[in-house]
Amino acid sequence: MLLDEKTLLKRFKDIKLIVSDVDGTLLNNENVMTPLTSGIIKKLKSKGIQFTLATQRVYSSLEEIISELQIDIPVISLNGAYVSSIGSEVINRSLIKPGHVKKAIDLSDKSFARIALCSDKVIVYTENNSFMRDFIQRIGTTYSLVDSYDEYIDKTLEIILMGNEKKDIKFISSKMKFPYTIGLKVKYFRSYSDRGIYNLEILKKGISKKTGLKHVAKHLGLKKNQIMVMGDWYNDKDLFEFGGLNIALKNAVASLKEKANYITERTNDEEGVAHFLQKVYDNI
Repeated sequence: MLLDEKTLLKRFKDIKLIVSDVDGTLLNNENVMTPLTSGIIKKLKSKGIQFTLATQRVYSSLEEIISELQIDIPVISLNGAYVSSIGSEVINRSLIKPGHVKKAIDLSDKSFARIALCSDKVIVYTENNSFMRDFIQRIGTTYSLVDSYDEYIDKTLEIILMGNEKKDIKFISSKMKFPYTIGLKVKYFRSYSDRGIYNLEILKKGISKKTGLKHVAKHLGLKKNQIMVMGDWYNDKDLFEFGGLNIALKNAVASLKEKANYITERTNDEEGVAHFLQKVYDNI
């Protein structure tokens, strides 16, 4: 529900933590965080407000941003599957069972689909799956070509599958769900940019940006009313369901705006985060 200006400004006084999505929110469309944005985030620390990230990216691809913003609290990566601080203090690592990873690899081989595995540091793919490197839409992510998946079976936080045949991907999806497989969250979707590509993203069941934020809140000893979240995309709905103060960027998808308490006056390409956070700074 959208808040009126007076109520919004009043809510600012409770905020102790701001959690932001990265791509399409914190960064502009050139994948750059402007000096204005980084500057106001650092200034907010002087008023006792901490800042962290919640993103689909792997953790290693965030290290430059973490360093620039001097973030010293846990960061939520891989949509909540990995929550850790730069000092390697791991708050949560939701590994997929090795047996499930092996099953996904076997199914992909039999169905002529392609598969890649995500750890906290890198997305790995084999020569037979090199197709994945060009089609996985994970901006800023680190990729690595490996000879075999063997040493990554017990380090997998997310499984990504792709294929040209919808029926094959749907078949794999069915086999990775209950009652054939227990304990996984399986997301099927058609590629937005390449209409002939079908995708599966597999995480441990119960994992989302919301669960990642719960870990961070507990770690910092914060209540919901002390936390503000910012986002633009469908997977940020999980953050908005946490129950804090929800801020959608002007460029956010319509379904996220429907859950927002406030919609910024500017887009991510117009330094929307920076201008909104200046409003926060000026009113606390």
